[in-house]
Parts: sequence; structure tokens; C-alpha cells
Amino acid sequence: MDRLKLKKLIGTFVKSRPRLEAMAHMRTGCGMTAEDLVQDVWLKLENTSMDGQIENPGGFITQVAKTTVSGHLRKERRRAEIDAEVCGLLWDGVDETTPERTLIGREKLCQVCGVLDELPPKTRRIFLMNRIEHIPHRRIAEMLGITDEAVYYHVRRALERLASLRDELSD
Repeated sequence: MDRLKLKKLIGTFVKSRPRLEAMAHMRTGCGMTAEDLVQDVWLKLENTSMDGQIENPGGFITQVAKTTVSGHLRKERRRAEIDAEVCGLLWDGVDETTPERTLIGREKLCQVCGVLDELPPKTRRIFLMNRIEHIPHRRIAEMLGITDEAVYYHVRRALERLASLRDELSD
């Protein structure tokens, strides 16, 4: 784009910017999004190759802004549809929380705590360090002065006991 055309376009854009932001804000409902979209308009204008003369720069800029906002809204609608589909797939079949489900959950938690309490103290400590505190096996081994294999053994032992409980509860 030659310098004269660019200068005229910049002047028109600067004058139109508040109106463009207001239009974008009205359509999107968000001032920050409107500012971003108007900035996108400028980038599109800057990267547009204009071989001919634009007779109405204000109209041209307004049309680019409308197209930019419409494209943004279309993408947001599609994103919302995809999000709804994903949520439907992920949460399909999940019942709402009811007092009965809360009670059942508490009972199962008590059973899990009971199983953990029955574990040898060292096994319970290592399991909780690894699975609750997210401390890696190697670090636990260093802290307790044991081998990585010993840490693995203790964690596996706790998991096997919890798996047995899970199987008992599913029967």
C-alpha cells in the first residue's frame, strides 16, 4: 500500500475507532473483546493490498469491522456448541447431587479411610505422600532412606487393597 493511501486510511481509522469499538461492544457485550476486534480490523486493513483507490474509506473500514465482528461471533457460537457437545459427552449419565448420593459418598469415603487406617503405618505414609501430596517415588525414597523399588512396593500394596475394596463395593 502506498504511503498516501496508508496515511488517509490511518486518519479515517483513527476518527472511526470510537464508533467501531462501540459497535463491536454492542454486538459482543464485552469492551475488551471489542478493543481486540478493532485492533484486528486495523491489522486486516494494514495487510490489505489496495491496488485501486478506495472511494469511501469510512464505509470500507466499517464493512471490514462488521465482517470481523460477525466472524468472531460465528466462531464463538461454534465454540459454545462444541463445548456443549463435549460437556454432554463427559457428563452424560451423571446424576445430580442428592442427599442420598451424598450419604453414599460419605459412607464410601469412610470405608476408604478405614482401609488406609488398616495399612501398615509405613505403607500408608508412603501411599499418602505419593498419591495425595504428589511426591515422586524417587523423592520419597530419598526422604525415607529406602529404594525406589520399596516405594513402588508400598504404593502397589495400598492400591491393591483399595482395588479389593472397590470390587467389594461394586458387588
